[in-house]
Amino acid sequence: MATSSTSSISGVSTGIDTAALINAIVGQKSVGLSKLQAKKDLNDKKTTALQAMRTSLQALSLSMISLQDRLNGRTVTSTDSSNTNVTATATGAATGNYDITVKTVATRGRISSTLDANGFTTNLAVASPADSVNSSVFTAGSPATFAIQGTDGVIKTITLTEGANNLNGLRDAINASGAGVTASVVNMGKGSKPYQLVLTAKDTGTGTTQGVVSLVDITNMGTTGLAANNLGIVAGTVDNLTTPTTLSGGTTSATSGANATDADFILNGIELTRSTNTVKDAADGMTFTLKQGGQTGITTLTVGLDKTGATTALQDLVTKYNGLVKDYKAASTSTKNADGSVNEAPLAGDMATRALMANLKATLSGASAGMAGDATYKSLASIGVTTLADGNLYLNSTTFQTAMTNDLTAVKRLFAFSGDSTNQGVAFKSAGPKTATGSVDFSITKDGNGVLWGTLTKNSVTSDPIQVSNGILTGTGDFAGLALSVTSTGTGTLSLTRGAVQAANDLLANFTGTGAGGVNTILDAITTQNKNLGSQINLAQSRLDREREVLKKKFAQMEATVGRMRASAGALGGA
Repeated sequence: MATSSTSSISGVSTGIDTAALINAIVGQKSVGLSKLQAKKDLNDKKTTALQAMRTSLQALSLSMISLQDRLNGRTVTSTDSSNTNVTATATGAATGNYDITVKTVATRGRISSTLDANGFTTNLAVASPADSVNSSVFTAGSPATFAIQGTDGVIKTITLTEGANNLNGLRDAINASGAGVTASVVNMGKGSKPYQLVLTAKDTGTGTTQGVVSLVDITNMGTTGLAANNLGIVAGTVDNLTTPTTLSGGTTSATSGANATDADFILNGIELTRSTNTVKDAADGMTFTLKQGGQTGITTLTVGLDKTGATTALQDLVTKYNGLVKDYKAASTSTKNADGSVNEAPLAGDMATRALMANLKATLSGASAGMAGDATYKSLASIGVTTLADGNLYLNSTTFQTAMTNDLTAVKRLFAFSGDSTNQGVAFKSAGPKTATGSVDFSITKDGNGVLWGTLTKNSVTSDPIQVSNGILTGTGDFAGLALSVTSTGTGTLSLTRGAVQAANDLLANFTGTGAGGVNTILDAITTQNKNLGSQINLAQSRLDREREVLKKKFAQMEATVGRMRASAGALGGA
């Protein structure tokens, strides 16, 4: 008689496909597992969709911020097409013309070798900069001490020993001293001593020394004519070897090199001087770069609104918003499969993203909060940004650029949080996402100790007194995030406006930030749920696996029993 086995061999004895039967039984009991796995798979798709949406929202937010900057941009055209003497950039400045003539540019004071009629160095030069014997800086036998002063007026002293008794050593010591100069060794390429020491002031302009840079040998301070160096550095003195404040004598840029000069230029008929060639304080919002002096004529710089840049930035916002709408529709619209079953979209039932998209659309298409009734522009639609039937935005660039020309200030209010004050002693500085808009009255007083205090009133409700700290009044409660610059006492009214784009950006920041209710909260909840689902799936799968093994054993035993019965019946039939 054959030995029975627990392995299932389908239909050998009974003719029943036991493997199929086991699969059917297990399959029927795995419906719950399939639902768990489907839920986890949908959560994974939702996570991917939310992460992609967060990336799109952050890109849209950056576009909004960039647009605010571009509205302050300006274009500058010049009558000098080659930009020979001056160039300029502008931001936020009033439009108009700037006439400029560059007489001299700012230069750095410099000490360098004096050259003879043949162009060969006569001082501050050696044959080999690393040679401490044939090209030594000072006479061997005792250290040498030097003082250095740049145009910043700061005096530093250094002492060279035998180990650094060469031109490179002197250069390195000067650079490490903290003096307002940069020392370098330059190869002239000719003569018996081609390597010369060059000291250049770190800053342009005459500074506090009238443009003079000094290098003084103070080795024999107080004893004239006994300077112990082989470079022709003139001897001199300082008032104190440890903390010097004055010096005299020495080799200077006036005798061996060139003194520094200040920039000298005429702007709109007024002659000005500056210590640098990058001039930022001559006209509000303008940065002039002076390139070459000696100009005899006039360069006219014309400043205008950067309409092209602002339009490009606004179109980028529109494009990113439309892309967000398209992607959200794809991620939230369920479809039907060929068999009629529903292919559920990952964000179809997500109320948080649905609310965000609805609020975002309403914010961008609605009126800006706090706008006065007589405001030139109250919504994005009024400057050419309209909402189409499919929910996309459309930019009419002509309308937008016309609005910029007509009233740029009113246009900018649609893109930022802004505030106007009726009192010059109180000015709007900044606001937060929760700051109330509209008309706000204020009162600034001073107590007996000279400390300024302020109160804010809106809708007949007055805040507690708020101390002005470092000239800033910081609001609380409904005025949280509001910052006002305060310079004097008095009363007045603020008109606070949150532009549509600023309001939209606040929405995005709240959703993509770390606060409760945002995308991170949703993703954390999905992660927690998926962990629980994973545990349930593993447990259910283990149960099914055990069920399958039990069924295999049972059917194997049935096959073995039927086999034995048939064998016994056959034996009886043959007797």
